[in-house]
Amino acid sequence: MDARDQSFRSGWTAGGGIEWVLSGPWTAKAEYLYYDLGSKTVSGLAGGVVGPTYSWDLDTHGNIVRAGVNYRFSGFGY
Repeated sequence: MDARDQSFRSGWTAGGGIEWVLSGPWTAKAEYLYYDLGSKTVSGLAGGVVGPTYSWDLDTHGNIVRAGVNYRFSGFGY
């Protein structure tokens, strides 16, 4: 058998970002996010029904950094 988990998992995220005008309709942006989706231990039999057992501790958290350039189109009522 393989390790499966179909339960619903939730977590949290926190972060922030900035955006500034470069020139005319052009802007640049940067964003940082930290996420934490908790931890889980997964275990089972390595050979399916018979064989050695295994166990993994999974810790799902990380960092995301994004950067971009935007062009603001005019004529849409903004």
